[in-house]
Amino acid sequence: MRIKKFTCINCGAPKVNDYKSPYIMCDYCGSFTDIDYTLGFDVWNEDPIKTEKYKAYKIQYMTNSKNALQRGAKEEYYNLQHAFWDYYYTTYPAYLPPSIDTPDKYKLYLDVCALSSTNSGFDLITKQKQTTLNAYQQLLKYYQVNGSTKVESEGFFKMAEYFIELTRDGFKDFYDNPDYSILNEFLPKPVHMKMKLSSFVQVWMPYLIESDAHKLLKMTGFSLEYVEINQPPGRKGECEYCKAEIYFPDGSYKVYCEKCRKTTKVQAIFKCLSCGAENSVPDNPSKPVICEFCGVENRLIKALFG
Repeated sequence: MRIKKFTCINCGAPKVNDYKSPYIMCDYCGSFTDIDYTLGFDVWNEDPIKTEKYKAYKIQYMTNSKNALQRGAKEEYYNLQHAFWDYYYTTYPAYLPPSIDTPDKYKLYLDVCALSSTNSGFDLITKQKQTTLNAYQQLLKYYQVNGSTKVESEGFFKMAEYFIELTRDGFKDFYDNPDYSILNEFLPKPVHMKMKLSSFVQVWMPYLIESDAHKLLKMTGFSLEYVEINQPPGRKGECEYCKAEIYFPDGSYKVYCEKCRKTTKVQAIFKCLSCGAENSVPDNPSKPVICEFCGVENRLIKALFG
């Protein structure tokens, strides 16, 4: 079997099951662990009419947001942000992080999206950095190749490097902010960073010649290699929610269903490696678990993947 090489950021397990969404879920601990840029691009292009409708909506939203920002209407700006993110994920449900799997989580996630966007919009330092980024973009030069519009390399990569640096610096403070603490559960920092970069890549890839496209994918961590793997030992089972067939690799604890976007628990109990007592498998089996009986730390998946 030939698949892209993904490794779980939490337990180190390889990706072994086929996937259909842009987001990669671990087949052993159920963690939201990576992004496949190419599938994200496919989702964007699968319905041109829907995409054009979304673009028109976004232009109007940006105009309204700019007006609210200039008037200092923070509450109005927040409401516009909230409505935009709801429209975005309703239009492109495949882009909703798979960790957002209940209405309550969705509401909390939208609240954080709107709040963080509003705080950034009214922050002077952020606005100055955005102004610099806009200046880089305005300096870009374009040319035609076989009827396609391309962007000149030198100016583009100056802008791209600034965008990547700006995004990384912003994430350092973002995840330390208690107002956004819920994202540590919903959206791991490395994956969130890739989501942000994926959006940038999707916008600019059509304007790049092949060599520049490869360079950008390497810069942003999306030039994943394909590897040949044999399917590991395991068994076929079914999703506990939609009853779709799923392959459960031996040693797995939680496996994601691509059909209904929910995670099935494969094992509910584990035996302590020290005393042998039975313990409940936690919601996140990739983290160390303290035995309820003897107090010894157990690493459920480390034994498999080291």
